[in-house]
Amino acid sequence: MNKSLPKQVQAFLNGQDFDQKKELAMYFVTVDDEGFPYKAMISVGEVIALDETTLRIALWEHSKSASFTKQAKKATLFLVLPPTAYDLQLTVTYVRTEAGQVIFEGALKQVKVDEAPYATIVSSVQCRFKEEQQTVQQWSMKHKLLKK
Repeated sequence: MNKSLPKQVQAFLNGQDFDQKKELAMYFVTVDDEGFPYKAMISVGEVIALDETTLRIALWEHSKSASFTKQAKKATLFLVLPPTAYDLQLTVTYVRTEAGQVIFEGALKQVKVDEAPYATIVSSVQCRFKEEQQTVQQWSMKHKLLKK
C-alpha cells in the first residue's frame, strides 16, 4: 500500500477526455448514521485529481452521500482500471456548496492495489447515460467548480 495516486489513476482522474471514460463508474463509500457502509456511484465528471495526493469530489447537494460524507469526514473511492482494482482511502474536508453541488477535498490516506495472480480483472462497473451529451456538458461545469 502506498500514499500517492498511481500514474494510471492520476491519468484517469485528470479531468480530460470524458468521451473515452464516460462509461466507467466508481463506488464512493462513506458511513451512514448507523455505521454501515453507504455507497454512491460516481463518474469521472464528479472527481478530479488535483495532484498525486489530493482529490476533489462533487456530490449532489441534497444527497445522503453528501450528508454522510460531511459527518464521517472519511470515504473510500473504489475504481477498477483493468487489470487492477484500487481502493483510495480519503480523509475528506468540506470545501463549499455551489450550483447544487457539495464540493469536498479528499486527502489521500492510503491506496490499496488489487491484482490477483490467479485471475485478471477484465471490467469495471459500467453504465450508459440516457442523455450522454447533456451529461458530458454537466461534467464540464462540475469540473470548473472542482478546480476553483
